[in-house]
Amino acid sequence: MMKILWMVALLLMPLVSMAETQNYDLNENKYLLGPGDVVRVTVYDHPDLDTEAQLTSEGDLSFPLIGSVNLQGKTFDSAAKQISDKLQKGGFILKPNVNVFILQYKSQRIAVVGEVNRPGRYMLDSPTDLVAAIAQAGGISVNGGDTVILVSQRKRKEFRLSELAAEGGELQLGIPVANGDVLYVPRAQQFYVYGEVNRPGNYRLERGMTVMQAISVAGGFNPRASHKNINVFRAGTAEGQEKVALSLTDAVHVNDTIYIEESLF
Repeated sequence: MMKILWMVALLLMPLVSMAETQNYDLNENKYLLGPGDVVRVTVYDHPDLDTEAQLTSEGDLSFPLIGSVNLQGKTFDSAAKQISDKLQKGGFILKPNVNVFILQYKSQRIAVVGEVNRPGRYMLDSPTDLVAAIAQAGGISVNGGDTVILVSQRKRKEFRLSELAAEGGELQLGIPVANGDVLYVPRAQQFYVYGEVNRPGNYRLERGMTVMQAISVAGGFNPRASHKNINVFRAGTAEGQEKVALSLTDAVHVNDTIYIEESLF
């Protein structure tokens, strides 16, 4: 099952270079400019130089007097310094005071797919972690599990939201996501309960759930139920499901079907 999920996520992953996946200076926690971003550049006391423009596919900005300036991978401060240095070295302004602001974030995107309420591609306008990205997509849907698969150029790893604990026991709620990452939330694992129970149907499988707990989730035995004739059918053979002998304290597996027979007395 996991191999299939990985294949889906890999097919969805954009083909981007390692440089393109780095959308934040992780040391300084600052946004790095990239192709498509729309910026505003101002020069103090020189309103005629104020410029609003979109960076080209190469990350270039056309600026008055100094021509093309490449801002790919620059923070706002370093971009302002680069423009200031060019103005000063060109002899245009003695001590230019330059500021760079972003008007539209367009270069950095992630995809959130699977069992979330609003699947799609989302722009990163600030340093974002895995949990915040899921929240941006409306959270996990009622059919979603608590597992998130993160696929990127940097790592391919599965995270369980209920157990986001790092080595050493420190909580890792701040796992960063970057440009080009794909977050995939698979459907929750399920089991089925039929026969003489109060609420037959399919239910979410919790980790370590026993047969007794599964029957309880389905509303428990109804008055006609046999408490002894409990059949569990499990996938695993070429023909499909096979009947397995389980006690009430045994663990339920993914896609198990529990059938409660009617009592003869």
